[in-house]
Amino acid sequence: MAISAEAMDGLRTVVAWNPSGARFLLGVLRERPAWVAYKDDPYGPLHLIQHADEPTWTTRGGRLTAIARGPFPIAHATAFERFGREWQRRAFTKAELADAIDGVLAGLPEDGGEGATR
Repeated sequence: MAISAEAMDGLRTVVAWNPSGARFLLGVLRERPAWVAYKDDPYGPLHLIQHADEPTWTTRGGRLTAIARGPFPIAHATAFERFGREWQRRAFTKAELADAIDGVLAGLPEDGGEGATR
């Protein structure tokens, strides 16, 4: 089974809000998937994107730059919770989640995403 449209909306929102946190989770999912547990967390592993890493982006010249992000998009909490419920019941695999994060990241603008300001 795939990630539902509503859960995917939540994933897209959090990834756009903190792309560097999403890259962190993607790396863990690809390199050490056993480290990503099916815990009783209302947002599933989305909390790792929320809290794991300060947002940065890399310029075309390769310079790493810190960015400020807007407030956490709590208006999407229903989608985040749907994602968490699907995660807990294993409606999609860790590999499928990694592929989904990779796809969302690939579609983001190079300036750091929707929640970024400079």
